[in-house]
Amino acid sequence: MHEMAALRLQDQGLIEVAAFAEPSDANAENSLLAAQHVRRYASFDALLAAESRVDIVALATPIPYHYAQARKALERGLHLFLEKPPVVCIQHLRDLEAIRQRAGLQCAVGFHDMARPDAIRLKQRLCEGVLGKVMAVRAEARWRRTDAYYARNAWAGKLSLNGTWVLDGPMNNACAHVLNMTSFLAGTTPESFARPLSVQAELYRAADIEGEDTNCLRARMDSGVEVCIHLTQASDIPASRMWTVIGEKGTALLSDERGMIIQDEHMLPLLDASLTEALLRRLTLVLQGVEKDVLMPLAEAEGFLLLSNGAYESAGGIASVPPEFTARIPEDGSMATIIPGIAETIKTATQAGKLLSECGLSWTQATQPFNLAGYAAFPTRWGK
Repeated sequence: MHEMAALRLQDQGLIEVAAFAEPSDANAENSLLAAQHVRRYASFDALLAAESRVDIVALATPIPYHYAQARKALERGLHLFLEKPPVVCIQHLRDLEAIRQRAGLQCAVGFHDMARPDAIRLKQRLCEGVLGKVMAVRAEARWRRTDAYYARNAWAGKLSLNGTWVLDGPMNNACAHVLNMTSFLAGTTPESFARPLSVQAELYRAADIEGEDTNCLRARMDSGVEVCIHLTQASDIPASRMWTVIGEKGTALLSDERGMIIQDEHMLPLLDASLTEALLRRLTLVLQGVEKDVLMPLAEAEGFLLLSNGAYESAGGIASVPPEFTARIPEDGSMATIIPGIAETIKTATQAGKLLSECGLSWTQATQPFNLAGYAAFPTRWGK
């Protein structure tokens, strides 16, 4: 998506794509940039060393490299388009933001849902008070991932890689957008994101992986909104992402299938590569002085990071789902581990604002809320 977005903006005369870095010859052969004869480097460091005229760097690298590479780019004085998750530790996010501010640079994060017209419209209506005071936001994603998914690279499904935190589960990878959008919908102004004051969470693994594939959390936000999020990559019945906003005067829906529904207004969803293009375009227009702010500022990703870090701290560890409560099924030429019945449980638990341990499941483990007051670095309680 990054390549396509950059080339479209180049076609529109907004940017010039100068170079790209790709260590894999096989990946480079399939690159849209290589097809356009864009200069290629074997590493990010080589690109930075050779390209003195570059103004913006778009980082779409694996999660374990985000922090180090983003730091190098900002210290070099480059504006940054950083794929989600920007980083996985709150201290790293704050470090990057401090560097960005000192250098007077711009950094946008690739949470492309922030460019969804239906999401933007929903937030406007909420801030206009159509539902009265927003009391709660409920979110869910019931997905399925196979053994091939977890075997596709060295860091998939891992908690760390070579001493670097990865925390590769639904919260920080495939469903990171769910946490970020929840933080956005819980904010009190059209552009603001709410931040959690405390998080209570449970992490589970059904598949034979190091990290979690199923989790749930409930959090108190600084906007006064309670959020409840359920995510799984082991669903018996896959379903797309959905957010429900509960207000004093009714409810609203945002989903990948139906779009935005609030009272008598319905807007269909837009979910394609043009959303990434919109984020990158906005960044370039800010640098040209045409627009004031980027659509997804780095600093606003604090809500997402605190939800994720707080969830790990609250859970303290990952509980394995006993084999008698799982099943193995064929999927896309591979095998997937599922939790029979989890789809319906998540559906009802999310809407009720309950955690899995509150739903009568014998394999779950209750946790305590983790207070985020003064929280400065991950981890503090995790793994202890």
